[in-house]
Amino acid sequence: MNAAAPRSPGELFVVWALIALQSFGGALAVIERTLVRDKRWLDAKEFVGTFGISQALPGPTGVALCVLLGDRFFGLRGAAAALAGFLLVPAVLVIALTTLFAHFQHLPWVEGALRGMGAASVGVVIATALRMARTLRGQSMGIAVALLAFAAVAFAQLPVGSIVLTLGAASVAWAWRAIDR
Repeated sequence: MNAAAPRSPGELFVVWALIALQSFGGALAVIERTLVRDKRWLDAKEFVGTFGISQALPGPTGVALCVLLGDRFFGLRGAAAALAGFLLVPAVLVIALTTLFAHFQHLPWVEGALRGMGAASVGVVIATALRMARTLRGQSMGIAVALLAFAAVAFAQLPVGSIVLTLGAASVAWAWRAIDR
């Protein structure tokens, strides 16, 4: 169980705004580090479970995750505060950056910066996947599903939607069967 909890919806707003400001191009690594290691609002297993649920919900995973956690700690007020923190500040920043980009997009250093940000995002995703994989130690079902999903996307180049539906249904059936035993 989590060792700490946010003190108020205001704290949820600030933490999610900071997460969003640190995580352009992919929030998972920042969310996991902040919620599990820095704030200790969740342990690693709670994070993986909540993250899994948020992936099954419609819309962006980060949005679903912040709403789930906001609701968990402060109900509707917490969900609204977390969501506002996650979306409001970055939206204002994106609008400002888009305006600047329209004026400077032709400059070579801007193009190079965008290529560098893309490469950094790939590294962050890989590092997060490796860190989250440690949580799956000893869980053959989780490891099998993760490897199958990776192979289906990376090598077979199957559509992500069909992989989520197929492996998701298979995982639920497998887990249900394991629980019945």
